[in-house]
Amino acid sequence: MPSYFIILLIIGLTTLLASFSPIVLKYFKISYTIPFLILGGVLYYLKAPLPWPDPIWDIDSTLKFSEMVVIISIMVAGLKIGLNYTWKEWRNPLRLLGITMPLFMIFVFLYSYFILDFSEALALLLAAVLSPTDPALASEIQLNEKQSDVSKRNIGVKYNLTAEAGLNDGLAFPFVYLAILWSKSDNLNSEVWTTWLSYHVLYKIVVGVLVGILIGFLYSYFTTKLTKKRESKIHQAFVAISLTLVSYGLAELMSSYGFISVFFTGLFAHYHAHIHGESNNYEPSLAFITNVEKFLIIFWMVFFGGSIMGGILNFLDLKLVLFCFCLVLVARPVLGYVALTHSGLDLKKKLAISFFGIRGIGSVFYLTYAIKNGEFENTDQLFSIISLVILISIILHGLTVKRSISKI
Repeated sequence: MPSYFIILLIIGLTTLLASFSPIVLKYFKISYTIPFLILGGVLYYLKAPLPWPDPIWDIDSTLKFSEMVVIISIMVAGLKIGLNYTWKEWRNPLRLLGITMPLFMIFVFLYSYFILDFSEALALLLAAVLSPTDPALASEIQLNEKQSDVSKRNIGVKYNLTAEAGLNDGLAFPFVYLAILWSKSDNLNSEVWTTWLSYHVLYKIVVGVLVGILIGFLYSYFTTKLTKKRESKIHQAFVAISLTLVSYGLAELMSSYGFISVFFTGLFAHYHAHIHGESNNYEPSLAFITNVEKFLIIFWMVFFGGSIMGGILNFLDLKLVLFCFCLVLVARPVLGYVALTHSGLDLKKKLAISFFGIRGIGSVFYLTYAIKNGEFENTDQLFSIISLVILISIILHGLTVKRSISKI
């Protein structure tokens, strides 16, 4: 029983600290994730009675926790972008998705297979789980609010990073599935390729997109009708969370990609208000779901800090450490810049977008999902690699993001 009250005390003090953190952090110009990473390490050192990893994360609990953080962050990204951007403005995020992401995966796969001597399936899994940028940990370099045409100036960096992170979590999933299929088969024969392309790529992506559009469209339609009845009221604070769970749950029940569905639900939740140029009094509340997102990220960071202290990096050697630094400092920046070469953005924006390809919670979800559903061997090193990449990203980007974005 005393442990229960200690846990309540830790939760209360942590959330209270989070409430006051903006006052302090604005002077130091660092991300709010860094102090809570350190706090997790301190709490682990003090042997706080929390469910710490030992040292590898528990697969089931980590899978569900990281899944919830990611889907809420994806909804936030979708709601912020909405339908306020033209096809011309979507081209640059699609460059990152169509050029940077596959090239990054190819690099990781080839390096893992030929240099690190991983099996084909394990190399592909590492490439897939590290390919998406993170919509949760990258929240501070994304759009701060739903953008109108008037306020779309000087947001090239934030918009592109928001759109990229909102989509690429879902687009990494087919390659995670391919790695799972490969782990269960001696080779990728024509039957495996046919199943993967028809079901895991075509069906799951198309249905995920359609489910998301339908839910967002229906919500916007009915709430636009309700705005004509001034006496009608709904609890806007709950809407974004509700749409997230409905969209994700329905898409997964239909065996499609819930991540993609959630993002498109967020995009289309303002559909009717947007096309009619009206203000919808029932638009989902960004403030509430953003606070929920930060609440979950804070405690994810605490546990991540504890896992670092608990030894999750113990399966690394010098070759793997250099590989992790190369991914963050060289591979993403170079490949991101290649994709944006003819984007029309100025040099500073190209460099910023290329550099701030934060890796994070989505990678943890994909790794635990693959281990649970595949037949992989020697996955401890993958936990260490992903953890170090996330750690480097949190510290490096967390120390530079506020200073860099303010100068662009």
